Amino acid sequence: MKIKEHLQKIKRKHVIYSILISIFIVILVLYLYSRFVPGNFIENLYENNKWNEELSYIDFLKNYIDSLFIYAFSALILLWIANIVLHVVKKRVSPDVHNTLHVLMRVIIIPVFVIAYLNKFDAYTGALIGVAATLGAAFGIAAARSVSDLISGLYMVFSKHHNVGDYIIIPGMELEGIVKSISVNYLILLKADGSNAIIPNSKLREEEIINTAIVTSEKERDGISDFFLYGKKVSETQYVYPLKWASDSVDSHENCVKAIKKTATQFKDYLEGDIVWQISQRDRLNRTYLISLLVLNPETLLTLVGNFINALEKNYESLKNKN
Repeated sequence: MKIKEHLQKIKRKHVIYSILISIFIVILVLYLYSRFVPGNFIENLYENNKWNEELSYIDFLKNYIDSLFIYAFSALILLWIANIVLHVVKKRVSPDVHNTLHVLMRVIIIPVFVIAYLNKFDAYTGALIGVAATLGAAFGIAAARSVSDLISGLYMVFSKHHNVGDYIIIPGMELEGIVKSISVNYLILLKADGSNAIIPNSKLREEEIINTAIVTSEKERDGISDFFLYGKKVSETQYVYPLKWASDSVDSHENCVKAIKKTATQFKDYLEGDIVWQISQRDRLNRTYLISLLVLNPETLLTLVGNFINALEKNYESLKNKN
């Protein structure tokens, strides 16, 4: 069924392309006929309905028809170059960002050439500018929010603070999870409960975002890899989750440390290396421990963080009750 639907889509696509190519060929033939065949019916039609008495038929072709082809071909060349550039950066951005940039290129290039061509009609320039200004104002008022998201999204796309697949924490929104996609309008975050959070980029622009990803470089030293990659650096991405755990200042610091170490032993199959902890904050009432959970796969953090906290609390209560 899927193959049949795919073949139907291809067939429809070919039909549309065939119609467009046919229209282009007809227009091109009519242009060449009107330009190089003297006394043709197009020339007679223009002479009988001349809207500008000072403009001859040849001048009309040069000023308006030739310019139309020049602007059209220039726009097509720019779109072709833009497609080449987008194809080069395709592997560096998410599919959503690639598609959005592809549409954005068309939205920018095509209107610029259309407006540039319409400016050649001096007699109607004032009316065209008035209509464009009215439509632009209406569009600006209606799409102010989307434009704000678009600007924020472009900044986030090119600043590269986080990539698809990174585990990020947004403290101000009390959100965290794996970045599933980044577009110029919004970001999709996979949370620990399996749901997706769709966050507009305009809101993210003012928020603190903690990216747990760290990139380390090391030399390959094993067997065949060492032979082919000798002297080259290979990048490896790890993820460090800054887990904060608070206890009362009157509680035993020794029991807290024992609970942290015991919990780390229970989760040693999920963690990389020895666990690292420190006291990040302390006052008369509370003591806060900062525990670094180092993993290789960001998906591990989706379940590890909650399970680690539960086990840590259980281990601490057990040690506390023994005393």
